[in-house]
Amino acid sequence: MREVWEQRPNYDNSMDLRGEPTYICVCGSKFWNLKVSFDPETGEIEMFFMVMECIVCGSIATTPTP
Repeated sequence: MREVWEQRPNYDNSMDLRGEPTYICVCGSKFWNLKVSFDPETGEIEMFFMVMECIVCGSIATTPTP
């Protein structure tokens, strides 16, 4: 098993799934690469980009929001 930082998507079948917020990728994965910033005082997510990438297939999707 590879470490999480060694995981690289296989882009052969990647898709653009942007539009409706997505929780599970069409490939079945529930894991995504996201870009976020953290509040230094609370340690909670402060801001995030609205696009994320599946760590398995490389598809991009719209990030669900609170």
